[in-house]
Amino acid sequence: MKAIVPHSIDYLVRGFDCGWGGPLRVLPMTNILQEAAGEHAIELGFGIPELNERGMTWMLVKADIRVDRLPGWNDRIRVRTWPSGLDRLLALRDIIIETEAGEPLVRSVYAYLIVDLASRRPLRPERAIPELAEIDVKTNGHCVPDFRFGVAELAAADRVPSFRQEACARHRDDNGHVNNAHIIDWLVDAAPESRRGSALTGLRVDFLKEVLVGEALDLAHGKEHDGKPSAALAISGSAGSEASGLVTEARREGECVARAATNWRHDGITTEAD
Repeated sequence: MKAIVPHSIDYLVRGFDCGWGGPLRVLPMTNILQEAAGEHAIELGFGIPELNERGMTWMLVKADIRVDRLPGWNDRIRVRTWPSGLDRLLALRDIIIETEAGEPLVRSVYAYLIVDLASRRPLRPERAIPELAEIDVKTNGHCVPDFRFGVAELAAADRVPSFRQEACARHRDDNGHVNNAHIIDWLVDAAPESRRGSALTGLRVDFLKEVLVGEALDLAHGKEHDGKPSAALAISGSAGSEASGLVTEARREGECVARAATNWRHDGITTEAD
């Protein structure tokens, strides 16, 4: 087995990453996470450019992201990432954002498929990239030891419309579909807690279908299960109160293409979902 040294990127949080007076926004946060993942894959010899030459590509299908604390304007942060295992068709990768002193800020586990570009069907990762099966994943472990994937679908009666979003050319990535960072951003914005200024403390995401430029998505939200925070998303030691677990969905002509379970902190005041 081969030990992998985590890839590290230093980053200065700019004002445009934060918006007016706030901490790091969701879109730049997820862009930073995926940029680190992509850069490390290229360094290891199986990035998207290398896979494209072989008729394959990476596609993110699931994520578990925990937000301990978001950095603010002019903060210097470090992003570290490493491959963290195989689970049937899924190739796992851990990505963590830290302070320069090593304090964890955002911890995540991403699950990717390796997809045949012609058929758009998934391939066995250990066959498509044999090097993945040779990595010693125990050396670095997981930055989210209790990570889990999967978000329950909202019942039709529980869906509350949020907004409609059209996919534009600027949302497209190298795979020809809408980039995952934009979809995550829309799913978070679909939660009413986002518009109330609450602090995001965690989210799980399922990417179910590709979204193409020109398609319109209907975003909706609703309570998760019995309305209690998801245990897998609760952040121990966070200041303030945890809000009810909320599910948001993106649908294209009635078909769900992505959904997220989100948790929020209200700085001492717990507010129920609309």
